[in-house]
Amino acid sequence: MKPIYESIVPYSNTSFKVQSYEATSSCESAGWHIHPEYEIVYVKNGSGVLRIGNKTHIYNDGTLVFLGGNIPHSDFGNTDFKNSKEVVIQFSKEFVDEKLKLFAEFQSINNLIEISKYVLLFDDAVKTQLSQDFERFSELDNQGKLINLLSILNQLSITTNFQKLMHLGPAHEFREKESYRLKNIFEHINNNYNQKIVVQDIAPKVGLTPNSFSRFFKKMTNRTFIDFLNEFRISKAVDILSERGTTISEVMFRSGFSSPSYFSKQFIKYQGVTPSTYQKQLKSL
Repeated sequence: MKPIYESIVPYSNTSFKVQSYEATSSCESAGWHIHPEYEIVYVKNGSGVLRIGNKTHIYNDGTLVFLGGNIPHSDFGNTDFKNSKEVVIQFSKEFVDEKLKLFAEFQSINNLIEISKYVLLFDDAVKTQLSQDFERFSELDNQGKLINLLSILNQLSITTNFQKLMHLGPAHEFREKESYRLKNIFEHINNNYNQKIVVQDIAPKVGLTPNSFSRFFKKMTNRTFIDFLNEFRISKAVDILSERGTTISEVMFRSGFSSPSYFSKQFIKYQGVTPSTYQKQLKSL
């Protein structure tokens, strides 16, 4: 079965994504999926089965796993206990290349990230040692979360208490053409989101007809292109709203929308409030 391509977009004013789930708010299932981002998953307790690539691993008292990008896998968590907790951290290759690799002091962290392509399973002692660090993410602001992530990476980089689930690394040829095509689509959106983007213009850039482009995007991401584009633009609108002195109209145009009513509708869909309400909330902080 081919995995679905999962699109991972960090929240505004962040360079990585971290989400925490309880037994009553478990991670919405993505099923068998793949994404280019690195992923660290902490599961506090309970039993489950890790399905990663062509490997499976049964855990009985939670787990701590670090996997590289472009490795197909299924969901990790469980809801065995009322105090179940799962923390998922995801960061891009750009985060590594443009930030972590700039510091010579992070050599051991970068070495750890490099071998994550083999999928690293840390033992219970390491999971227990870092449990408080993982579980405190929900209490921290964005700066605190980054510092906490670096601390976790540092501690993981100096332990040898892990096993490699895979011995040859991921099959890099796995859907290489599709991944490259999606990467080009996402780059086009990132570079042109504030301009008019229509399928008829972008499809030829990746060697597809408009109809085949729409089918390809839906198959790979399990969502429509316009859905993804709107959510991406709203994430940019949120960033722009945090700038002092910006008007709602300016935010609308700078994030790629031209209709006030449509902009407001999409903002409510993805943020739960109107742009003006969101701006007032920012001012009250």
